[in-house]
Amino acid sequence: MSIHFSKFASLLVVLLMLACATSPTGRSRVLLMSDAQMQSMGVAAYSDIKSNTVSSKDAAENRYVQCVASAITSVLADSPDWEVTLFEDSSVNAFALPGGKIGVYTGLLGVAVNQDQLAAVIGHEVGHVLAQHGNERVSLQFATQTGQQLAAIALGGN
Repeated sequence: MSIHFSKFASLLVVLLMLACATSPTGRSRVLLMSDAQMQSMGVAAYSDIKSNTVSSKDAAENRYVQCVASAITSVLADSPDWEVTLFEDSSVNAFALPGGKIGVYTGLLGVAVNQDQLAAVIGHEVGHVLAQHGNERVSLQFATQTGQQLAAIALGGN
């Protein structure tokens, strides 16, 4: 059993070394998921949110949010066509997901009182996607769970 554990642990170390990357800010990080996997997860999460959260029917607010988001996403190189949804929710928040998905909550429009403030929030969220912060988080969770499983095996567990 220890031989299998050693091989598995060695393979994990090699995979982690291969997955090392540098963030746009120069920080080292581990990215274990492919872009396609992250995009698939982003699209699935967005679909789930859309099916569980009411979209705003206010045409003027939808055009406004779409216009601000388009001004940001239209200048991105090699960027997907971003889908933007304004959700009817009092949360003062917005999000962006891999796969080109942006969600803005109507509560944000009461706080971000002009297009520059709204653009700052949407740009911040899109920046998280471009910097692959979601991949970092998923990779960290995966590595932690795998480490816990390896420790359990090493200690004689299943």
